[in-house]
Amino acid sequence: MKMSGETKALGWIDRLLAVWIVLCIIIGLAFGTYFPDLSEQLEIGIPIGLFLMIYPAMTKIELGEMKEALKSPKQVSIIVFFNYAVNPFLLYILGYIFFDQLFPALGLVTIEMGKNLWTGLILLGVAPCIAMVLVWTDLADGNGPLGIVLMAWNSIIQVLTTPFYIALLVGTYIAIDMMMIGQSVLLYLGLPLLLGVITRREVIKRKSEEWLNNKLLPYFNAIQLLALLFTMIVMFALQGDVIVQHPELIWQMAIPISLFFFLLFNLVYFTTERVGYNSQDCSTMAFHCTGRNFELAIAIALTAFASIPMVAVSTVVGPLIEIPVMLVLVKIALRRKKHHEMRKQALSQ
Repeated sequence: MKMSGETKALGWIDRLLAVWIVLCIIIGLAFGTYFPDLSEQLEIGIPIGLFLMIYPAMTKIELGEMKEALKSPKQVSIIVFFNYAVNPFLLYILGYIFFDQLFPALGLVTIEMGKNLWTGLILLGVAPCIAMVLVWTDLADGNGPLGIVLMAWNSIIQVLTTPFYIALLVGTYIAIDMMMIGQSVLLYLGLPLLLGVITRREVIKRKSEEWLNNKLLPYFNAIQLLALLFTMIVMFALQGDVIVQHPELIWQMAIPISLFFFLLFNLVYFTTERVGYNSQDCSTMAFHCTGRNFELAIAIALTAFASIPMVAVSTVVGPLIEIPVMLVLVKIALRRKKHHEMRKQALSQ
């Protein structure tokens, strides 16, 4: 399947997404400070915004492509291994090092705050990205069809694995409501997946796949972006007082998250390169292992951990860190692709 045209020419709005997020954070903090009553009334917008962030990504999944994925079990196996056997535990370990040991020992966080930030870090690690990862793949000139197949696998697998990993990793030191976790996963993953598949099938039946890719998906991507920005405003209006009181938690979260991204991206990239894949496939698989499903993490934090505001704030900080870091990784991937092409050209002469 060819990637839709809207991602082939990302405009300056998409490329400056990190800037818009920062502006939305400022607007949200201002709302929370000067219009607290209005901010509380906007709370209903959070589940709507989160749903509209995830649903458009699901419309890009064609279940028929799962058959194609079965023809390349090695690629899928690599993704499954890193996403579900490495990533959650890697972020758990980084959280233990920084939030349970190093930062409390240095007096940078209290023991309680450290555990809350650690919980937010784990929530960011339990589920791989299923939306923005297609943008990073496209910007890096990766393998688009492979990326969509991998996204389909991740969308289905994480519905089953997310509650398990939260119970295993977070439940070891914080009492959690597994029923609430399950409801969040079904509402923000299961339902969007079902509706996305139905939407795709019906639109293709009534129109065409070309119409879906070139007409509908660009609007869906715009809705996704606007939903992200709106949700950021509401969340910071509701939770921003915690960041105002503790602005240092941004760099405290940035250290383990950035370390995780750079370690994992390079680990997956060089592993797949050693296996024999080209630079486009290596970049695609690396992004699909590195990107995090911060929409789901935020949704779970706001529902299952509603009584612990610091957990929600730590997950909200996630995309603020992830977006600029992923743009750096895009540049690294493009540089490597150029190097591979130059080397290939030299060997052919």
